[in-house]
Order: sequence, then C-alpha cells, then structure tokens
Amino acid sequence: MSPKFRLSLSLGALLLTAALGQGVAQMETTAQTPPIPALPLPSQPVSPGPLPAPEPAPISEPTSEPTPEPAPETPAPEPTPAAPAPAPEPTPTPEPAPTPPPVKAPAAFRGPLLINVETTIPALVNGKKTTVPLTRTLTIPGPRMALIRKSGGVTASLDADLKKFVNGLSGQAQNARFEELWDGWAVVQRNALKIDLVATRANVLAAIKDPQGVKASVVVSGQTPPKQTLDYFVSRGITAHLGTGETNYYGSSDDRVTNIHVGAKNFSDRLFEGKTFSFNQFVGPVNSRNGYVTGLVIAGDRTASGVGGGICQVSTTAFRTLYGAGLPIAQRQNHSYQVHYYDPQGLDATIYQPSLDLKFANDTGGALWFQSEWDDEAASLSISVFGKARDFTVEIGKPKTLSSTPSPADRLISDATLPAGQRKQIDWAAPGAVIEVTRKLVKDGKVLKQDTLKSSYRPWPNIFLVGTGR
Repeated sequence: MSPKFRLSLSLGALLLTAALGQGVAQMETTAQTPPIPALPLPSQPVSPGPLPAPEPAPISEPTSEPTPEPAPETPAPEPTPAAPAPAPEPTPTPEPAPTPPPVKAPAAFRGPLLINVETTIPALVNGKKTTVPLTRTLTIPGPRMALIRKSGGVTASLDADLKKFVNGLSGQAQNARFEELWDGWAVVQRNALKIDLVATRANVLAAIKDPQGVKASVVVSGQTPPKQTLDYFVSRGITAHLGTGETNYYGSSDDRVTNIHVGAKNFSDRLFEGKTFSFNQFVGPVNSRNGYVTGLVIAGDRTASGVGGGICQVSTTAFRTLYGAGLPIAQRQNHSYQVHYYDPQGLDATIYQPSLDLKFANDTGGALWFQSEWDDEAASLSISVFGKARDFTVEIGKPKTLSSTPSPADRLISDATLPAGQRKQIDWAAPGAVIEVTRKLVKDGKVLKQDTLKSSYRPWPNIFLVGTGR
C-alpha cells in the first residue's frame, strides 16, 4: 500500500473517528438526536486542512466517485440513556388541622323580663268621648331573671310580685278627673281592669322558657267603671281647662306647710256651681277644728302667731288660677308688704276671716271644677280650674314696678318662748313698691277686654324674735 493511500486512509479514519466521537457526544448531551451514520471512505486523497464542522446531516461526498467498498460494520449505537424522569415533587405533608377552641356553653341569658299590660280606657277630649292608651309594666331585672330561667318555672317570689302587680290594676276604679296628657288636658276615667291571672301566668312561663324571652303580656278580660264617670262632666258642660295658678313655699316651717295642705285640700276635685266664688266660703272656717295649726300671720305692722298661718299661700294660688282664667275680680287685697313666697310680686291675695275675702264673678255660664296638686320636695303648689270652653284666650303681662321705697332698719321683737339671748328671724326685708299688672282677653287677635291690677306694698324690715325666757 502506497504511503499516499495510507495517509488518505488514515485521514478518513481520523474523520470517521471524529464524526463518531462528535455523534456520541451529541447523543450524550441531547437525548432526542439520532445517531450519525457511518461515513464511506473517500477514494481520492484528501488534502490536509481544517476539518469542516460536523453537522447532524450526512457529510457530502467528494465530487470524484469513490471506489465502492463494503461499508464498515457500523457499531451498534449505544442505547440512548432514558431521560431521567423528573423527580416527582414531594407531596407536601399536610399540616395538622388547627385544633378548634373548646366550644363554650352559651352564657345564660341575662335580659330582664317586662310584664306589660296594654289596653285603652275612656276619656273626654275636647268635649268628645274617646279612649286613651293605658300602659303599665312590671320589670324583673336581668340578674334575677337569670336565676328564674335556670329554675325553669314561675318561682314563688315572681308569682307574688305578679299578683301584687295585677291587684294594683284590678283594684278600685278611680273617679274620672282631668289629667294633663301629652297633647293637652282631658278627662280620664281610670276603670278597674279585670285580669285573667291564669292566662297571664302562662304568658310569663312561656317567656321564661323562651331562650330570648323578654316580654310577657297581662291578659285583660274586662273593665269595671268608677262611680264618677265621664258623664259627670259631660252633663255639666265641664270640658275645658281654663287656668292654672302656681306658687312656691320653699323655706316654710312645718306648721306653715301643714296649713297649706289643709287649705289646698279644699280645691282637690271640687265642684263649684255658684255665680260668685268666695274663697272664705269655699274653704270654710280657718280654725283648729278643721285641721289648721298655729303659725305666723301678718297682724297689722308685725308678724305674729295665729291659727292658719300660711293659708294665704292657698288664697294667692287660687287668685292666680281664676285671674288667669279670665274671671272678673269682685274682691281682692294684696299683702301689706312684698312676701318672698309670692314672686313674681303683684299677683298675690291675702284673706283674713271673716272680714277680708277673695272673690271672683263666675261668668263662664256653667259650673267650675277645681283640682289641686302639691309637692313638698319641690315646695310647689298648683290649683287648676276647668269649665265650659271659652272663645278667647287670656294674656297676662309681666308685673311692672311703678315706684319703690327702701326697706327700713331691722326690727327686734321680744319672745319669752325662746331662751334668753337667742334670735330667730321670722321675716325678711322688702322694699315698698307700687306694681301694676295688665290682663287682656284676646279673640282672633283682637283685644276684647283689658284691665289693670294695681298693688301697693309698704316697705318692710327684717324681723327677729329675741328670746327673753329662762
């Protein structure tokens, strides 16, 4: 074999080896690349030079046709290593479910229980018979109800409270009288209610057993009227509120308060059917037999002890009532001096039996009905009067001071009932004054009548009792 052929063969072998090596390398790196086929040996010498970059496609043959030789035995391609299966992602270990907090037993319901009665009762509003709602509630507090609910039934103490509540509703009926409601005055007839206690108790038991029960209804099966019904007022034409007078007795002694109560009771649910109202006749004699006690009274130029001291608180209140109702004044005398109980000044009236009285003409064309109320805690007294409806309104102006005189020096009065040297003030200084008040009767914006009330007060000193007793 010539050297050139050996060289050519060697180069072909080299090329074959390189190609095979490249194919193996590719098979190792790319699992999807097919093995490269064996190259035929060239028949012409191949000049040495840079080797062409191997390609996956078969290498092109030289232009001269090579001498056919049996193709060298193609080595069996190494089996393509199977691509490693992607490692399965590790299945995350499920975290244990959080342990739920222990279920707490629901707290015992601590709401109160409201035992309600809701019905209507007869009333006279603006002269017409109708009804007004009546609502009463017995409230059992929440903490107590928690214990009752736990017991599961109507306890003895609850049953006792229920019976007391029901008895108050079904007790004696109250005579019809005027009441000031949310939208004005009306005659209200408070009947006694007939209560079905068995059905009411069943409602209470149902509310106890209800986990959220807070209300139970009182079962009303009927009503019983009082002796004095709405017809008492309808038959007399007494349908309207005419006026209310008010005074304050703050600072009064116990004796004075007692006399105020005794005198004011004469105006408590009282009918008057005359033509001229006389205070002295209406209240009767002011004496101890009628319940009055000894108190301080104005006697001349001094304050002294006398039975019924404080009755002028009642006469002043009654004066303001009838004056505000528009009745004509028939007789009235102001006090000697400005008494601090009767602010505003200029609207007071003193009486002294049997000579000095307070009188009004009853020009309403019908009867008058009086009602009185007092509150010792607030030290207030009020008297209201009712009758036939008037076709005018009454306007009372503010008192106007026309002149004033300074009060004199303090006055000391000896009193043997007090220990020696002890002082007790029984009156307070007040200036003298002349005060006027104007009253107008107005209809449709026009003044029907106008009058002026004048009061003259003398100056008054502080008065002290000075003890001389042993």
